[in-house]
Amino acid sequence: MVRAIILLSLISLPSFAGDNTITITTKGSGSDITTKQMGNGNATTILCGAATGGLGYSAHTCTNATWNSTIDGNSNVSKIFTVWSNHTGSRYNITIDGNDNYAYIDQDEDDNRSTIVQTGNSNHAEQLGTGDDNVYSITQIGNSKYAKIMAFGDDSDITIHQSGSGLHNTYVWNRNYADNNSVSVIQNGTGNKDADIYLNADADNVDVNLTQSGAGAHTANMVFTTDDYTVNVNQLGSTNQSYSATFNCTSSCTKTISITQQ
Repeated sequence: MVRAIILLSLISLPSFAGDNTITITTKGSGSDITTKQMGNGNATTILCGAATGGLGYSAHTCTNATWNSTIDGNSNVSKIFTVWSNHTGSRYNITIDGNDNYAYIDQDEDDNRSTIVQTGNSNHAEQLGTGDDNVYSITQIGNSKYAKIMAFGDDSDITIHQSGSGLHNTYVWNRNYADNNSVSVIQNGTGNKDADIYLNADADNVDVNLTQSGAGAHTANMVFTTDDYTVNVNQLGSTNQSYSATFNCTSSCTKTISITQQ
């Protein structure tokens, strides 16, 4: 088991220090890594992919890992990567408080959980994942935010929650061996809301729940090339609401669709 705690909390009055860099490359099972940066213009990168036996990143194993990256400040970047090979049962967490920050998690294989929480304005979060029985979650609170999740695999849950003011922008893309997955998107508060959700073959037995509420225009676009699916859309507010969907399955399908605009 590897355990690493790195804290960069350098403070120069009256402002936070910045331009710090953390880069961790590891391998092996049971790693516990915690990093913290305070200030502006910092960067954190955690990678499970240390070269082994001259075979590059493909030879390593990183199971049952717990990685936590915390940032307090503006214009920072936090990235967590795994390279495909035996990354099961792990927990990846990025928590950011501040403005103009970027968070990215790339998780591979099964039984993993990835969480990004951003509080502040003009923040951007992305997750990419492969494998089964995974959980992807992005929460953004503040003014103007963008969240993107792209997943390949079965029996997984995708959740995005955006609240506050300004633009709420969500993009979800699910493809290949994507059976029995669920997608939940909530966008509430003031400001325009836009949700794009694409569920591509082969994706059976998919549940999608979208709620957009509050002031501002509500726009949702969905494309389904799946066999069986249940869709619930609620657009609630006093301003313009638009819902567009393409359902391509024409035979041997069980489809339940509920749309509410009020």
